[in-house]
Amino acid sequence: MIEMVARDGPPEAMLCPAFICDACREQVVGSGNIYYRDRWVGDRRQSSPLFVSHKRCARAVEAILDVFYPQSDGWMDLCQEMRDFVKSLANNFTHAFADDTKGTYHNHDLVQPDGGIMPHFKNGPPGTD
Repeated sequence: MIEMVARDGPPEAMLCPAFICDACREQVVGSGNIYYRDRWVGDRRQSSPLFVSHKRCARAVEAILDVFYPQSDGWMDLCQEMRDFVKSLANNFTHAFADDTKGTYHNHDLVQPDGGIMPHFKNGPPGTD
């Protein structure tokens, strides 16, 4: 996953975002994969969180995903090269979906590994302004 890793030393202590392999728990640098699972339940799209792996740990991460998001329950196995993912993420940081006149972006519910669902709220969670 993308995690905040504590660092000490000059010029100051800080927390640094990093890609951490979900199989071996070591930092992934340069080359790796982003995994996720996706499915439709009725008219609702559901997606898993993103998982990260070194190329050498790919099968181990797929096995972890099989436990929580089995393909027998309709989950599709999806993977993206980390370099492509970072480019797409950087693009989406500066280009709002709402401003894209060439496509439609669909809402989805995030399904946590424990089965908890974080639904998409069009106008924010209930009780917020």
